[in-house]
Amino acid sequence: MSYRKPEDRSAFTLIELLVVIAIIAVLIGLLVPAVQKVREAANRMSCTNNMKQFGLALHNYANQNNNAFPASRVTVGTDAKFRSWTPLALAYVEQESVGKLWNLSAKWNTGANLTTSQTVFKVFKCPSAPDTRKPSTIVTPNVVFGPGDYGSINAIRRRFYTANGVPNFPVPGTAAGDEALGLLQKVIDTPIAAVLDGLSNTMMIGEAAGRPNMYRKGKDTGSITADGHGWADPDCGFSVDGVQADLVTTGGTCIINCTNDSEFYAFHTGGVNTCMGDGSVRFIRESIAAATLAALVTANAGDIPGDF
Repeated sequence: MSYRKPEDRSAFTLIELLVVIAIIAVLIGLLVPAVQKVREAANRMSCTNNMKQFGLALHNYANQNNNAFPASRVTVGTDAKFRSWTPLALAYVEQESVGKLWNLSAKWNTGANLTTSQTVFKVFKCPSAPDTRKPSTIVTPNVVFGPGDYGSINAIRRRFYTANGVPNFPVPGTAAGDEALGLLQKVIDTPIAAVLDGLSNTMMIGEAAGRPNMYRKGKDTGSITADGHGWADPDCGFSVDGVQADLVTTGGTCIINCTNDSEFYAFHTGGVNTCMGDGSVRFIRESIAAATLAALVTANAGDIPGDF
């Protein structure tokens, strides 16, 4: 029987310790991206559920209001940006108690409405988007409005068609000036029966996340967007232009995740979530064809989308 003295036991050498540390570092390096992917998958699913709630809310609203969706924003007198559709949706997304605080006879950012519009709702914020938002300059003193990462898709402009070589800008009757109309229109309610392109073929709500912080291609520029400063802001809705290579000039071929200044923008990899007119939620890839996107935005132009 052999016997080894305690003082003869071997210990880790420096080289062995460095090897162990290197192995641990490699494992951490492999694990972190995997954890991030799992977290983003969960965030994207939560974002999808938020949009499904809005789809259901707008259909419930329509069922109680002559089968018509609400106007994306309401004009009162000479004020074209008096109120958004979002306060009407509160009662249908389990926020009826807050909705009762809203004064429909007052402008969205005045009086009690100004206080209510600073409320942070989980359903209005995409969990992939940053939590920190800059103060808005559209009221004095500046305030931080509750995030509004989802907006009505009001229209698509003629300059989008021209820049992307999409033929056949919609004929009169489906357009207002230089805008081809979407499902949730400004000023007037939209009867469900008036969506001639089909509810499943027409976008209703899309992501323009992160506002009022101005983002371009994943980078916070340090500036704020011109509009869309919170869920209650009537300008959270947007008309699609696309942007040029400078990511500033409107009317270009960069159409998804280029800028959140009144364009489709999300913090998901490769695309954005949108809620269709039938209440379903679809993930729109950045690589979508411009003609397909135009067909998905318009509500009654007779243009049926391809694969997306």
